[in-house]
Amino acid sequence: MKRQQEDYVRVNNVLNTDKSVMSDGCKMLVLQDFAKKFNEYFEVRGLPNMQIVFDDGGYAVTVTFHADRVKKFNVLK
Repeated sequence: MKRQQEDYVRVNNVLNTDKSVMSDGCKMLVLQDFAKKFNEYFEVRGLPNMQIVFDDGGYAVTVTFHADRVKKFNVLK
């Protein structure tokens, strides 16, 4: 019985993880949008990287990117 429960949990995790898969075309559009926004504040080197994982009934999204410098900007008062 314990083995069946472990198999169920494993299969359930695989199915939930598959739900988080985004098509390559959609992911590319999202990353391009992120790059445009990040470029307002940083000198971005290439496209950002995004990881999407189904976690506890929702999605954990991690976006990372490399920047050559932080841009200077004025703060509105």
